[in-house]
This record gives sequence, C-alpha cells and structure tokens, in this order.
Amino acid sequence: MPAAPVAGGRPGARRAAALPPDAVDWLVGDEPARVLDLGSGRGAFAATLVDAGHEVFCLDQDPERVATLPGRLGTRLHVAGQVESMPYLSCHFDVVTASQTLHRFAPGLALTEIARVLRPGGHLAVIYQTRDDTVPWVKRLMAILQRVDASAMQGAYGDTSIAEVGESPYFTDLERRDFRTWVPTTRDALVTMAQRRPAVAALGAAEREAVLAEVGGLYDSSARAPEPLLLPFRTTCWRAWVDHTELAIDDDPALTIAV
Repeated sequence: MPAAPVAGGRPGARRAAALPPDAVDWLVGDEPARVLDLGSGRGAFAATLVDAGHEVFCLDQDPERVATLPGRLGTRLHVAGQVESMPYLSCHFDVVTASQTLHRFAPGLALTEIARVLRPGGHLAVIYQTRDDTVPWVKRLMAILQRVDASAMQGAYGDTSIAEVGESPYFTDLERRDFRTWVPTTRDALVTMAQRRPAVAALGAAEREAVLAEVGGLYDSSARAPEPLLLPFRTTCWRAWVDHTELAIDDDPALTIAV
C-alpha cells in the first residue's frame, strides 16, 4: 500500500519529521560536499545539510523565499531561478538534492540541467517523506478520511518523477532506501490536520463535525495518556549517479562538460 503524504495531500503542507542523520549521510555522504538544493523554499532541508557540514547552494523560483535564506543559513549562496534553466557553470556540484520537490519540475529539461551542473562522479539525491500507513491506527485514519475524499492520504505523488530519473540517459544506478521516524502529535493537531483538508472543509457543518469527532475518537483510543500519539513517517530516499555520455552541451566554453 502506498505511503500517505504529509497533511493536506501535498509535500510541505506541515512540519514533518526531521531527517535522520543516517539518511542525510546516505543521501549526500559523510564527507563535506558542494550541494545544490532545488526548490529550497525557506531552507528547512538546506539547514539540515549545512548542519551536517556541507556547502549548500539553494535555488528556488520565489525571490521572497530566497531573500530569507541568508538569515537562516548564514551564507549568500542562494538565487531565485528556474531548475529548467539554472544559472550555474557545468560540473559545479558534487550532489544535487530535491526534497519533496522533484515532481514540480519539467523532467525533460530539469534532468538535463541537473546532469549538466553535476561533476563527473556526482549524483542526484531525491527525498519524499510521507506518513507511514503500515501502522494500524494510521490505516484507520486513512479509512475515515477516504470516506470523504477518495484521494486522501494517497502517497504516490513522487512516483512519476522517480520513474523519469530511472529512464533518463543522464543518470544511472538508481538506488532506494527507506527510513522511519516518529513525530509526537496531539489530539488537537490531528483534528486540525483533518479539518484543513479541502474535502472535509467543504462538508456541511453537522457532517464535518461528525468526521472530526471520529478523528478525535481515533486519537483517544490509540494514544496512551499521558504520552502523545506518535505519528510515523517514512522517508524514502533515492540516489542516481550522473552519466555525461549522452549529454549535449552548448558550444559556450563556460558550459563545456569535462569528462
């Protein structure tokens, strides 16, 4: 069964679990690397990489978000731009990361650009973090929400983008590894998560209250007071190594791939 996406049915809709250190090491390596993070937003994942000792460049299409990154990350290595046309020299990065973002980009253009800016021997690292519906109480939560919205908690939104990486001539040796983490959640937080789903919000008052009461009841029957209920997350990680063999590069010397 597919894992369940973070609240709201879209990546980044709530604070999810912190990435385990061993997941960061698997994705990027335990030696300092020059990393380009794609679709960085306000820099939560980039901050994790900085804390792990890496030199991190951020690229995001929102100038306002990019403007907040120096204050958070302590560097000015960040620009507003499009992943499909990146303002970087070729072979500039050891690793390119995409945390919850790869599906947002046009694959035919984005994968070419990602391959171009990676050095020979570099790799693309992709992360999708989803709620883990293999846990019984999460399965029951999914059943409640899917009575209202059949698409609720379906976690396949990253599948197509990963398939594109696997089929790309510019990447090879696609690997996957899963990590599980647990985040404490309160009754109010769980009910609010359900309440914010568009399909739940669109219900009539009485029906909406009945659904939210059922979610609250699920919390009450699953938590062991006074301990909070632990919400399980699955962090699914992929790595793929760049292959410049079939990459066509512009004649501009600044864009020449050295292999």
